[in-house]
Amino acid sequence: MSVRAALKPLLWGPLLALLRVSSRRAGLVLIYHDVGDRDGDRRRELVPPISRARLRRQLGHLRRHYRIVELMDLPAAVVARRRGARFPVALTFDDDLGHHVSHALPELRAAEAPATFFLCGSFLEGPPREYWWQRLQRAVDGGADVAPLVGPGTIHQQGCVMEALAPEQRDAVSDELEGLAPAMVASDLLTMQDASQLPHIGFHTVRHDPLTRLDDEQLANALVDGRAGLAEVAGHHVDAIAYPHGHFDSRVMTAARRSGFVIGVTVERQPVTPSTDPLAMGRYEPPFRGTTGLFAFEVVRTLLTARS
Repeated sequence: MSVRAALKPLLWGPLLALLRVSSRRAGLVLIYHDVGDRDGDRRRELVPPISRARLRRQLGHLRRHYRIVELMDLPAAVVARRRGARFPVALTFDDDLGHHVSHALPELRAAEAPATFFLCGSFLEGPPREYWWQRLQRAVDGGADVAPLVGPGTIHQQGCVMEALAPEQRDAVSDELEGLAPAMVASDLLTMQDASQLPHIGFHTVRHDPLTRLDDEQLANALVDGRAGLAEVAGHHVDAIAYPHGHFDSRVMTAARRSGFVIGVTVERQPVTPSTDPLAMGRYEPPFRGTTGLFAFEVVRTLLTARS
């Protein structure tokens, strides 16, 4: 370990103390995906899980040193933040995953931490289904030769190939991947009954297509299809969206605003400030390796980039 890396876990406390006495108005949205029984490996997994134990430690740190708020309340909390007050943070989880209920939700309840779950609604028109990245991961894990379908290279390079395909092509390749992949474990899928237990639900679009690559008609449909059904499951209006794969631009934001969304989150590592467009709020993805001290440092480091 380098000296610089060793110092990071020691620096977060003094840095946070300096931030707290400043009048800086900023907040942070954190993004999680799968919460599992183990920590993932980014070298071989498209969407590595974070272990339940690690999530518990991270939530504990956030509760002790920050103010955890609902995502919808974060912009106002940022504006209201004053010198000496804790910085507000919001928690989000993406994708239709059974572990949201079996693993993440118990930890959130124990920590009394609110969170927003951005769901696609794969369970709205029949049995819950999986998505192409899950099929690709299972096919690779099972030793299948996927190169004829998605080219050679790492699984991340192959994932980029899938993202770049037109929706119809992606569907066709996904169908072929299903034939190469071992059967998915039923508990990994999110059912409608499971989804109804989640505290607050946002929209992640039914197809999870990169929105910037859709034409205007496709984009308009993507922002509507499944949204009403998801709202019925949630029991509240669904007016927050997480852009699939984090892809967004001014055209997508305008379409989202016209469709009635008031919050939009990306995957750009940026803090939220009073000048942040609510439909373009960045998110920080915590590490699923390293110490809690390293996590603490990275949270502070992200807040330090705020200009308010």
